[in-house]
Amino acid sequence: MSNSLPLAYSHLPSVLAKRRLKISDLHDKLKAAGVKVNHKSLYRLTSSAPLHKIDTRIVGAICHTCAVGIQDLIVFERPKSVLQKFNDADQKRLDDLMTKHSEGKLNAEELREFDELSEKAHELTMANARILVSQRRVLNSARSPELVHGSVRERHDGKRKRAELVEGIPRHP
Repeated sequence: MSNSLPLAYSHLPSVLAKRRLKISDLHDKLKAAGVKVNHKSLYRLTSSAPLHKIDTRIVGAICHTCAVGIQDLIVFERPKSVLQKFNDADQKRLDDLMTKHSEGKLNAEELREFDELSEKAHELTMANARILVSQRRVLNSARSPELVHGSVRERHDGKRKRAELVEGIPRHP
């Protein structure tokens, strides 16, 4: 066994992704519950870097608000930073269902399966976008500390959902 202590990591991004929440949504929910939290404190918990300090008041409020245990939020293993993709069977099935859907030939069971696979694809896309944003933050902070960090946000266009990468913007022109 190593002499070094294990490092703690926040899994807040995955907790939020499963609940389709953004940091601003979480902030609003905490505020409505009477918990005053600085946005920066919440954003720190979305970093892939190890945690050095933890405000148990904030962690407890997040756990209560998101209905998770502390073991779901703070873990002693580094979050996955490898981009995820569908396995070949799921991708082929989704492609087939998409074709049938565009032709209007899905039955009720296929429509349910299509919705499930589409949801899984959406979650993978959002998780990958968060990983890429986190990596961009590290690169931007190393290159130019005056950049504001990028973020991922979901945009709803009617029934379609898509993630946009919002690039860092210089603070001063």
